[in-house]
Amino acid sequence: MSLNIKDPETHKLAHDLAKETGETMTRAVTTDLPSAPSTQEMTMQQTNFGRRDVLKAGGLILLGGVIGGCATATGINRAIPPLAKVIQDTSQTRTTAATAGSFVPLSGVEPEDKPTFVPEARDPVAYSRADNLFWNDQLMEHMIFFQMMMPGPELDGPRRQAAEFQRLLAIQVKESSAIDASNYVAFNRRSIDLAKRVSGYKKIMGEQQAEGKMRSLVWTQFFEHTAREADRLAARLALYNRREIDDDRADLIDFWSKTMGEHSGFIAHLLEPTERLLIDQASKLENAFLREGFKQVPGDDVMKAAHEVLDFKTIGEKGIKSGKIKSIIHPSLASHVRREAVKFVDELKRTA
Repeated sequence: MSLNIKDPETHKLAHDLAKETGETMTRAVTTDLPSAPSTQEMTMQQTNFGRRDVLKAGGLILLGGVIGGCATATGINRAIPPLAKVIQDTSQTRTTAATAGSFVPLSGVEPEDKPTFVPEARDPVAYSRADNLFWNDQLMEHMIFFQMMMPGPELDGPRRQAAEFQRLLAIQVKESSAIDASNYVAFNRRSIDLAKRVSGYKKIMGEQQAEGKMRSLVWTQFFEHTAREADRLAARLALYNRREIDDDRADLIDFWSKTMGEHSGFIAHLLEPTERLLIDQASKLENAFLREGFKQVPGDDVMKAAHEVLDFKTIGEKGIKSGKIKSIIHPSLASHVRREAVKFVDELKRTA
């Protein structure tokens, strides 16, 4: 019996599954897909899934018609959002209110267990506490990543600078838990000064990398990307010091669409070349978020796109940590970019 699958992405899923199992496409669809793990089974075995499980579950969802007419906002495979809901832990998508005394665990905790802090109230103190806790930690992790990607004695100088910034940012993260109405303005000024220095370092490193004066493993775009995040932290904290908290929606979408798009491009280039299916999905996300005019996309579609990139990252984080997804992505980097997607969704909700 020949198999005729009209949907090209479903056809690709079936083809890849057949390749994985060594079976014909007909047998893969009629035998393997119906025997794919049930929702309950997959939930019970969330940490033990692999690329074949993703293919099988994705094919089952598509062929079963559960979401047959539901197009994605970013063009990624329609199986990914419902599949993510089965695989992901609630901790991967959960936000944590930054209450007085909240802190970021800087040791003795797995990267995926770090909280994604958000404001507990609509006032500059609450926003200051949340952004200092979240973004100073993210900037600190950038310095850890730079040190990983600056090997050899010839990069000892830049690596030492990154280590010093890591130390200073760790202090700022630790002290963020004490922010209150009496000290938030002064604390924000210190964070602004540090963020500007961090941004300046990143921009200089990026220029040297681009000009061939430095031979690190850090892309020029990654230096630029992380500098933009430091610049946004400084700008947001300055806003809070003027007792303002509202974010301009167009500016927010511009920042986050670039961030999510570039994350997706980084992922595509750090995956094992044989992970073609995942590389293709990451590239679709990159193109969707970086396309001209994304700022003019209707609100509901932007939120849908934000959830889709978060879904993709939650699947990726689990697969990378378990070693089932082949890549050179460190688990802490997978968790890092996933937390920023959670932050994106939260900030969109606050400007709706």
